[in-house]
Amino acid sequence: MRELKMDKINVTISLYFEVKDAEMFGGVGEIGYTEVKADLEVEDLSNIKIQDFAEDMIAGYAEMLKVPKENVRIISRTEYAENMEE
Repeated sequence: MRELKMDKINVTISLYFEVKDAEMFGGVGEIGYTEVKADLEVEDLSNIKIQDFAEDMIAGYAEMLKVPKENVRIISRTEYAENMEE
């Protein structure tokens, strides 16, 4: 019997963010947009807790951009694309 060799399957998880009041995006009163993509092998998905990953990314962006976590929110890909067109 011939054994089938299956290549590893890769997936990309994308998260999109709206950030308020960050100097990088013009300071107080301004809104900026950013995204993060994580490339994973399917086998790794069972080890990833998406909610925890998302919360860690929010905290990381807030710290990096020196804004409160409340100023960073996850948005849909559609909302991200619409705002990036402007």
